[in-house]
Amino acid sequence: MKGVIDRIVDGKWAVLLVGDEEKEYNVPLVSLPSNAKQGSIVQLELENEEITKIVILEDETTSEHERINDKLNVLRSRKKSNFKR
Repeated sequence: MKGVIDRIVDGKWAVLLVGDEEKEYNVPLVSLPSNAKQGSIVQLELENEEITKIVILEDETTSEHERINDKLNVLRSRKKSNFKR
C-alpha cells in the first residue's frame, strides 16, 4: 500500500496519509528510514492495521516533487493582474 509522509510533529512523530482515502497513521520518527522526510512517498506493509514495514520510493518522490515544481513555475510565470489594491 502506498502513502505519503504528510508532516513531522514535535520532532518525534510522522503523520502518514495512506491509500486513496488518505487514512492517517502516526508513526514514531525512529521507525522511519533515515532518509525519510516530509513529502516522501512510501510503500507500506500493514498487518492488523499496524504498519510493519516502510520503504521510501525515491523515484516516485523525485518525480512528484518535479511535477509540483513545474506547476509552481507555470503559476509564477503567468502575467500579473492589472488590478490595483
